[in-house]
Amino acid sequence: MFWRRRKQDDFNAEVEAHLELEVERLEEQGMSHEEARAAARRAFGNVTRAEERFYEASRFIWWDHLRQDVRYGLRQLRRNPGFTVVAVLTLALGIGANTAIFSVVNAVLLRPLPYPAPDRLVRLVEENKEQGITNNGSSYVNFEEWRKANRVFSELAGVQQHELTVTGRGEPTTVRTVVVTPGLFPLLGVKPVAGRVFLPEEGERGAAPVVLLSESFWRNRLGGDPGILGSSISLDKRPFTVVGIMPAGFHFPLLERGENIWIPLVQDTLFGSWMTKPGGHWLGVVGRLKKGVSIEQAQTEMDAINARLVREFPSQNAGWRVRVTPLHRNLVGNVRPALLILLGAVSLVLLIACVISR
Repeated sequence: MFWRRRKQDDFNAEVEAHLELEVERLEEQGMSHEEARAAARRAFGNVTRAEERFYEASRFIWWDHLRQDVRYGLRQLRRNPGFTVVAVLTLALGIGANTAIFSVVNAVLLRPLPYPAPDRLVRLVEENKEQGITNNGSSYVNFEEWRKANRVFSELAGVQQHELTVTGRGEPTTVRTVVVTPGLFPLLGVKPVAGRVFLPEEGERGAAPVVLLSESFWRNRLGGDPGILGSSISLDKRPFTVVGIMPAGFHFPLLERGENIWIPLVQDTLFGSWMTKPGGHWLGVVGRLKKGVSIEQAQTEMDAINARLVREFPSQNAGWRVRVTPLHRNLVGNVRPALLILLGAVSLVLLIACVISR
């Protein structure tokens, strides 16, 4: 404040000095002092307006305006305490509701999936409109045909889940187990914090049983045993060799949170026995589009492959078609319209709160 007042005083002194010089020049030309001073002021222009322009050029004008607005607002609030309470509560409700809903919308609709190039991740589902069945999985036989015949995906992977019992490491415990084809982890671009992921040959029959542990399971159930890699744990009384530990934050989006271990599909006693059956729609399938391939191109390719499978295996595939959708959109599903409507509603509440508070 002192610095700004000092600059204002300097400006006023400079104006006066300029006027005095002009008065002296005019007096030398024969004018009286009063005439010279009036003429000098006319030539200079409006001094008050010049001071206002100088003030407006100050970089602290916004601060002065803010202080004036705040003082005025506080005076109005003190004069009407009842209105103040209502206004504050209304604004708090509107802002709080908007913040909460926007956080949900951001997490569900706006934030991309936490994988490299998430816009190229898709889900492949089978649907039968005649039977009113949509968003179903695939048989493993069809999945293998998709993998071999397509030219639009860099990788396809299958996934399912159920529970197995871990023994041989303290008290027996039931854990959520995700059964996968080996290509899932390269497809998602996820790397373990220790060890490795499954090798392609570990998805073939006759391969040795192997398992991946989540970091949380390793730390909480196994005490963070540093020698766990290469050792064995028993799943439903079958020994599996631990080959890697996955990051604590890793979660496959199509499944419920809480999976603790991953094993190859071929090693699972439940779903592994279904791999040779051409019927059934139980395997969740995700894919990564090749660079430059669109959803429409992928859909055209899968339509052609599906038509061939219908001809070759009509009893299992007649009436079924394959639908390719972006993985993020598939996850959001019918939640998107409801969330957008809710966001609009709470935004309207905030707008009403702002109008009431004026």
